[in-house]
Amino acid sequence: NIISILILSKLNWSQEMPAMKALEGIFQTSAIVDYFDGMFTNLGIVMEETGEQFTIHHNGKGMKFMKGLNKKGVDFVVPLRAQNIENMISHAKSGTISNLESWQILSVLFTPLTRETLKSPALSVNWRRKLAGVEDLTHVILLSPDGKEASNHTLIYVKNQWLVLSGLHGNPGRTYRMNPNQAVLYQKKIFAAMQKDSLIGWFRFSSWYKKWRKSCSEKHKV
Repeated sequence: NIISILILSKLNWSQEMPAMKALEGIFQTSAIVDYFDGMFTNLGIVMEETGEQFTIHHNGKGMKFMKGLNKKGVDFVVPLRAQNIENMISHAKSGTISNLESWQILSVLFTPLTRETLKSPALSVNWRRKLAGVEDLTHVILLSPDGKEASNHTLIYVKNQWLVLSGLHGNPGRTYRMNPNQAVLYQKKIFAAMQKDSLIGWFRFSSWYKKWRKSCSEKHKV
């Protein structure tokens, strides 16, 4: 029940698999399953303080939590801290995801998930970047529901790889200011393109991306 879940979320983080068990107990409602559907299939989590590792498998209908992770078998590996887990549990405990809770969850995952997404070999290929018209230095800002700037990071493409830096650095070719819905939609679209990894799939993503960015970005003269 909800009381036991909340108690579990406050357990000592040195106990065996507490982070996995805490998330497993609360990430099973249909609203939360739907919220994460399309963001990943297999997500690896590494707890920075304890070294605890586990995998979340999303099959489209539910989420299964498994001890340990196989880095070759997961889509992304995201490092988290105990406070991040407690925050996500607190934001998701109602079983639904409001705009405020969506932003609070994304503020935890925003930069780590972006960093891991851009590590994909599929996204380090320069022709795909040029096809979509992606600038080589970009600022990305996640907006809170009241429109204030919250999390932010800088994307830099150099030597055929993406670097993701916390904070805003340099003179960007474009700045994105995304609300939670826009950020979730982008993650789902790019993950779908990565899964298909076909020429036509990337053309379709590029076409969608060029239209989508008009709603949440500003191009700069560098």
